[in-house]
Amino acid sequence: MKALQITTSGEIIELKDITLESLQGGVGGVIQAIALDGLTLWCNDNGKTEGLPHNPYAQELWDSVYGVKTDYIVGDVVITGGTDAKGDTIPLTRTEADILIDIAATVAEFVGPRITITTWEDQ
Repeated sequence: MKALQITTSGEIIELKDITLESLQGGVGGVIQAIALDGLTLWCNDNGKTEGLPHNPYAQELWDSVYGVKTDYIVGDVVITGGTDAKGDTIPLTRTEADILIDIAATVAEFVGPRITITTWEDQ
């Protein structure tokens, strides 16, 4: 696995490639990269102006790094590893992915539908 897409409805999809096209497809438009303690959250740069729905799963990740009520995360997001010494995006480790899935499952207990996980082998 290279990355996780986390949708506003709580679906988590494992992405097998990290390309411009997969990132844009994962967020539904122009990408914006946000550093999150060794990870990168990719979101739709125009998500707020397009009126995309709130993403409570990504919001929890944002809040854990930047504090509560410092921003409002909308739309589907993609999470990758951070960057290497050359600035290239690196894939998630299995441990990082498992932690992200656990966080999303905890959020789902409070906000609504249970998360579903789709591996790239299922696609």
